[in-house]
Amino acid sequence: MPPKNIENLIVKYLLNEASAKELDLLSEWIAHTQNEHVFEEYVQCHYQISLSMNQPDADKLKKVLLQKIKKDKKKQSMHFAYKMFKYAAVVLVLFGLGYFYNKETGLDSDHGHAKLVPTEEAITIELDNGEVKVLVAEQRKVIRDKKGRVMGEQKGSMLVYSNQQNRKELLYNTLKVPYGKRFDVVLSDGTHVYLNAGTTLRYPVQFMDGMNREVYLTGEAYFDVTKKKETGQSFIVHADAMDVQVLGTKFNVRNYPENTMVQTVLVEGSVELMSERDPSLASTKLEPGYKGEWDGTTPDISVENVNTHLYTAWIQGKLIFKNTSFKEIRKALERKYNVRIKNKNEHLDRQFFDATFDIESIDQILESFSRSYAIEYKIIDNEVIIE
Repeated sequence: MPPKNIENLIVKYLLNEASAKELDLLSEWIAHTQNEHVFEEYVQCHYQISLSMNQPDADKLKKVLLQKIKKDKKKQSMHFAYKMFKYAAVVLVLFGLGYFYNKETGLDSDHGHAKLVPTEEAITIELDNGEVKVLVAEQRKVIRDKKGRVMGEQKGSMLVYSNQQNRKELLYNTLKVPYGKRFDVVLSDGTHVYLNAGTTLRYPVQFMDGMNREVYLTGEAYFDVTKKKETGQSFIVHADAMDVQVLGTKFNVRNYPENTMVQTVLVEGSVELMSERDPSLASTKLEPGYKGEWDGTTPDISVENVNTHLYTAWIQGKLIFKNTSFKEIRKALERKYNVRIKNKNEHLDRQFFDATFDIESIDQILESFSRSYAIEYKIIDNEVIIE
């Protein structure tokens, strides 16, 4: 049995309530082999409890899970069809022990699913003259404009622009990050932009003095904006019809083509949401810890208090879903792993889940859904077909 404080940390982790400091403590405890095995049993225990509850809440899960842990008995695996409940929790913690995936054969041990073969697409940058260059994440190289002048330098998976260019006009570059990849860019003012998979960012090679700093986003990006105290230049993100204006702050913007909402989550500082295209939209200021969403049709932006970590965990390579439809989850998986997921089961798309994915492969994630929710699927090359 683990100490009482570790029991509580395990429960908080499984319910996505653990702080960064608590996660560090738990990681140190799991680092010991004997603790790792104990932790695995509690994860399996959590599966069984959450699957056997209809519409569980966090307090109820916490109470029952602690009771189960204290009994410290070996649990047998249980299988329930997803139709039995409207809400379910999925927590996947893998230590390379092959619970869901047979690494030697590349096949699932029970179902014989073929391994997915994601297509490889390149990160590209389009220069102001229309020339397109391919960026390989492992490379270091200098990026030049059409006249051979240095604009910036690629340092692995980051592109850093220089502010010592003394340009007389705005020249734009367009960075495209395909599904299955992420990339960072540091703009000429020092603003750090983290680009998620399936994202396009258009931005000036160098911002001009006396002018607002404006960029154009399709997809999802996290911005750590450099504040211009001396000039007061605003930083504006154009996300289709909605504009996000700031001076210096940290925030996340999601604007994927398939989403009906343009979403902004403020982590630090302040932002103002507005629309140059639609003057009827009332401007809205966000405070840290709040999310603003607009569907492009109504005159108001909806605002709510949120856990910002749920919306920014992708920067660390994690996917965290809270009461999220399967339809939205599979689109996020498509972007992260660069695969196609075709769902023939419309009822499944309307089911809502909690899920946390970190180091898992797409094969492991699919198999976990299959085992837990009786989902049948097949794999053909780069496509998953859910029956």
